[in-house]
Amino acid sequence: MIKALTRFFRWLVMALIIISPVGAVQIGDSREAVIAELGEPQSQMSAGKREFLNYGPGRVEITSGVVSGMQGTLTTTAPGEVRAVRKSPATAPSSTAPVRVRSAHWWTDLEQAKARAKRDNKRILALFTGSDWCPPCRQFEATVAHDEQFAGIFANSFVFFKSDWLRNTPQPREVQAEVSRVGHKYGISRYPTLKVLNADGEVLGDVKWTEIGGGGSLKEVMIEAIDDTRKATKDGKAVEKSWWQFW
Repeated sequence: MIKALTRFFRWLVMALIIISPVGAVQIGDSREAVIAELGEPQSQMSAGKREFLNYGPGRVEITSGVVSGMQGTLTTTAPGEVRAVRKSPATAPSSTAPVRVRSAHWWTDLEQAKARAKRDNKRILALFTGSDWCPPCRQFEATVAHDEQFAGIFANSFVFFKSDWLRNTPQPREVQAEVSRVGHKYGISRYPTLKVLNADGEVLGDVKWTEIGGGGSLKEVMIEAIDDTRKATKDGKAVEKSWWQFW
């Protein structure tokens, strides 16, 4: 009898462990808590005080820095998808260890990008794209935007900003209005377009990636073109070129 009860309680404990949610995001959690539990989002959108963090099959809505809503599934464990499980403090990197940049963080609110650029004394690499309808934009998103080599080369120079004009993916009206406003502000008519801005949002140079010759992958072309534009700006200003080629 005692052995049977012991086996029953062991089974009950195991069942509770399996069905209990671990580290699930809840309404009222801070943005920092969401990142700690789910990691960096695959993409994000901002509109005023509202921010939307996209995690594959699910989305977290942040208002004034705290979770105000959730959509979809945030606990899937399929390969490449999100697990809503807290990271163990034992595996957290040491604060003194060098941090390796694995992916560029693309801001979607221009004012936030400008504030970060001022804080970090960086320029802004602004991408105007249509990632769900424009073929080269989709290729950029797939092979360049989140590439580790790309991020490693430019993260120390730029704050990354993306204005994504979507045609086939629903967006909140506030986000649509912001994308339209920013596109009009910079006169965007071709996609993708990349510009280098200073921390005040003023244009320092256009990334002329279509003029890069010699072949190569889109990533190689973009890296070369962005680096050329980076070298043509200094201390938040465009470098003036002399007509004398040896100057």
